[in-house]
Order: sequence, then structure tokens, then C-alpha cells
Amino acid sequence: MAENRSGIAELDERIPFLLSQLGAHVSGDFQRRLAPIGADPRTYAVLLTLANDDGQSQRQLSERLGFHRNAMVTVIDNLEKQGLAKRLTHPEDRRAVAVTLTPKARRLLPALDDQARELEDEIAAPLSAKERATLRRLLQRVAAGAGLIPGVHPRLA
Repeated sequence: MAENRSGIAELDERIPFLLSQLGAHVSGDFQRRLAPIGADPRTYAVLLTLANDDGQSQRQLSERLGFHRNAMVTVIDNLEKQGLAKRLTHPEDRRAVAVTLTPKARRLLPALDDQARELEDEIAAPLSAKERATLRRLLQRVAAGAGLIPGVHPRLA
């Protein structure tokens, strides 16, 4: 006879609940790890995006990361105050502003990357390398099926 699971115990069998539970845990942990370094997940996302393609306009950054333009202005303002980014006249469009990383930001990025990697290692510790690769692939498929943009976290926008 099949076990009748109901109530809260049943939640442990539901994929949306498990994803939400783990997502909340990972999100909170990542924020706690970045705070002592003077960063948050938004800061990390913008710095990492610029590290891969420096000098983007604020508009390009907003579109790439899915941030509202006004939210991006606030993020860039904060990065400037921290000495992590500079606004310059965009070389291709004088009406636009290019955002560039400062040397301070380039020195900070490895510490942020280390925190992200350590968190991934801790969360995935029970899994073999093959299981990690499978989990990553499956999560990417589920995210794509949900219409999410790769590398863009909807809660940061």
C-alpha cells in the first residue's frame, strides 16, 4: 500500500517547493557572504557583466541584466560612490554614458567570484562531479522552459 503523504511532508515531493526552498537558502547565504566585502548580488551581477564586456552603456546593462533603467541608475550611482565604476561619454554615442570598471573593482571581483564558487561547492557537496553536471544541465533546461534569460536573475531587477 502506498504511503499517504499529506500536509507539510508532501511539500518535500514538489519540485517548485524544493527549488524555492533551496533558492531562498542560497540567496540569503550569498548575500551574507558578499556583505563583509561591501557588495551584494546586484553589484556582483553588474561587475561581472562589465568584466566580460566593459564600457557598455547603462541602457545595454539594463537590457542585458533585465534591470529597470531607474534601478540601473541607482546601482551605477552606488558603484561610483564605492569607487568601483566610472561613467564616461560613450565612444559611439555622445548622448549615452559608458560604464567602466575601476582598478578597485577588478581587484574586488576575484573575492566575489571566490564566494560564489565556495557557495556552489558547499551546496553541491553531496553530489559527484557527474551529478553536478547533470543537475546544472537539468536546471538550465527548466529555466529555459520557463522563458528565463540565461545568467539573469529576475529578483535582482
